[in-house]
Amino acid sequence: MKWLGRSTLALLLSAAGPAWGQVGQRGLYAVGLPPNPHPKQVARLEIATSPCPESTGTRWYRLRATKINDQALTVWFCADANPFRPGPSAAMTVHRYLLQEPNQPPTEYVDQRTGKALVPVFGFVEKLLPRTDYDGPPLFKKGTYLGQPLSLQKTLEPQDASPPPPVRTLVLRSDLIVGTSRNFRDDGTGRKDRKANYNFVPFTKANYEEMIAAGINYFTDKGEQVDWICHRPVFYDGYTEEVAFPEELYRPNFLGWRMFIDEPACRLAGKHPPGASLLDAVQMIHGHIQEKLNPTYYHDQIVQNGIDLGTLTLTEPVLPIWETYIETSYYQLEANPYGIVQECRWRIDPNADSEQILMLQRLNEAFGVDVEITPENLFLWSYSQMRGPARVFGSKWGMSIYGQAEPYLRLPSMKLAYDLGAEFIWFWTSDHDHHVPYTEQLRLARAITAYAQTRAPRDLAKLRRAAKTAIVIPYGYSLPTCWQLFTWGTHIYPLDRKNEHGLTYKEVLAPAVREIARCLNEGIAYDVLPAGKGFDPHGYERIFSVAEDGSTWERRHEHR
Repeated sequence: MKWLGRSTLALLLSAAGPAWGQVGQRGLYAVGLPPNPHPKQVARLEIATSPCPESTGTRWYRLRATKINDQALTVWFCADANPFRPGPSAAMTVHRYLLQEPNQPPTEYVDQRTGKALVPVFGFVEKLLPRTDYDGPPLFKKGTYLGQPLSLQKTLEPQDASPPPPVRTLVLRSDLIVGTSRNFRDDGTGRKDRKANYNFVPFTKANYEEMIAAGINYFTDKGEQVDWICHRPVFYDGYTEEVAFPEELYRPNFLGWRMFIDEPACRLAGKHPPGASLLDAVQMIHGHIQEKLNPTYYHDQIVQNGIDLGTLTLTEPVLPIWETYIETSYYQLEANPYGIVQECRWRIDPNADSEQILMLQRLNEAFGVDVEITPENLFLWSYSQMRGPARVFGSKWGMSIYGQAEPYLRLPSMKLAYDLGAEFIWFWTSDHDHHVPYTEQLRLARAITAYAQTRAPRDLAKLRRAAKTAIVIPYGYSLPTCWQLFTWGTHIYPLDRKNEHGLTYKEVLAPAVREIARCLNEGIAYDVLPAGKGFDPHGYERIFSVAEDGSTWERRHEHR
C-alpha cells in the first residue's frame, strides 16, 4: 500500500466511510492498451460494489467493460470477500453470478443440483477479474485486467450494484452431463453393409432444439452452431472463427475447445518397449496424460484474431479421459483426477459376431471362475474399476454408448451407471460400427432424462463411498482388458508373463478375479483398485488384498 498516494487514499477512504463494507463504491478505470488495439479490446472498466441484502456479509460487484468499438458487457456477482485483492481465491464464495452480453438480457447461471451459482471455468477470479496488489477496500489505484494495465481515473457517485430486473435464468445440470461427441449426425439413410460408413451431415438449428428437448446438455460445436446454443441451458465446447471476446470467457457454460482426452491406454498399447516393467507402463501413461493437460488452444485462437492478451495466459479447463481400457482407471486418474468415461461396447449374447468382447464368458474360461452371465454383472465389472479410483481421487466418472453395444443392454447400463453415481453419459458419433445413430441417441437421451427425473437427488460423495469391500491388487497391475485379455491392453503384458517372483500375471490376479466373481454372484458392492499411495482403507468394512508373490490377506473394519 506504500505506493498509494495520500490524496488518492484519502479519496478512497472518504468514499468508503468508516466501514466500507456497509456502503457502496464506484470507480472508472482506464485500460492501458497496446498501439493499434483490436476493436474488441476492453478500453475502460467501471467497478461498482454495494451491500447485498440477501445474505449477511456479502456484497454485489458489478463490472461494466466497454470495448473500443463501444460494445459493452456487464458482469454481476455476489461474493463474501473482496475478489480483487491479492492471494488465493479459495476462501471466497460466489453466491450468484450474472452476465449481460451485448444485445442480450442479463442472464443468471445456476447449478440445478446445488441451486448455487455457476461461474466461468477459465479461472474466474484469477484470470477474468481485475487483480491488484492492494489489500484493502475494493476500489484500488492500479492493477491489471485481462492481461493489461488498469488504473483508476476517477471515483463516481455510488450506485446499487445489484442486477436490474428482468433477469433470464439458465439452470444447468452439472452432475449429469449427457453429451454427443461430434457436431454432425448420420442422415438417417443407414448404410449399405457393415463395411460401409454412414453418411454424415452437420447439425442444424432444428436438430439442436430436438436434442436439447431430449435431454442432451453438452455439445461440441463450430462456427454458427456456437451462436445457436451458447445462450441455452447447455454446456458446449468449440469455437467460431471470430471469437466473441471477451464475453465468451465469461459464459459459465463454455468449456473450451475440447471435450475429452482421447484413450491414453489404447494409444500407448503398442508403444511400450519390449520388456518394459509394469511401473514403466505407469510412468508412460502419466507422462502421456500430463502432456495433454493445460493446452492453450483458445488462448491461441484469441491471439490469432489480433487480440492482445498482454500478461494473461489462458489454459484450457480440465477434461475427463475417454477410454476403452477402463481397467487402467486408477493410473489415469493419478495423472488427471478430474474424471474418466468408459467406452461401452457391451456384448453378452454368445452368438455375438465378436467373441473378443464377450468379457464375462472369456474371464470365466481364462480364470476358471463362474460369474453369472447377466447384464448387471457385465456392467459392474467395469463400473467397479472406475468407482474405486474415483473414490480415492474425488473424481467424476461415467460411461458412453458405442454402436457395438447390443441394443437391449444400452439403457439398462445407463440407468445402473446413474444409480451408482455416474456424472457423464455420452454417445459416440462417427466411424462405421462405433457410430450410434442419431435417432437412437435421441431415444436413449429421452429415456435416461426421464429416468433421472423419477429418482431422488443424488449424494455423489456418498455414492462414491457406497462399496463396503475393496479388492486391492499390486500397484502397477491392471485386470485384463477387453479384446485380448492382456493387462494394460497390450501384448507387452500378457497374462502368461512372469514377474520377479516367478509367478505369471494371471497367477497374481487370479485371487482378485475369484473375489470379484464371489462379490458379483452374491450381490456385494465392491471396488477394485491398485495399492497406490492414494488408497485409503477408511470406510471399507472389508479389504481383500493380493500381493505380487501370490499371497492374499483380508482385513475387516468395524465402524461404529
